[in-house]
Amino acid sequence: MGLDSTKIVLTEACQEWFKSAYPPSVVYEYVVTEPFILKSMGAEFAEITCPLGIPYRIPLYIDGNITFKMDLKATT
Repeated sequence: MGLDSTKIVLTEACQEWFKSAYPPSVVYEYVVTEPFILKSMGAEFAEITCPLGIPYRIPLYIDGNITFKMDLKATT
């Protein structure tokens, strides 16, 4: 299993940033409270996809707060 099978959820800090960076009125492919799939991770950014496969790029930290965590429901 690689990153393609890693489901994550956005933290509250990232949910607000995400809606600002990818406005829901323009981009309809995501539900900010639903799991995303972690595709790759660098030193400062992570690439994630929504269930439809649309890629997004998020920072790893916002104001010192982590932007995502593992989706624990997906691992049980």
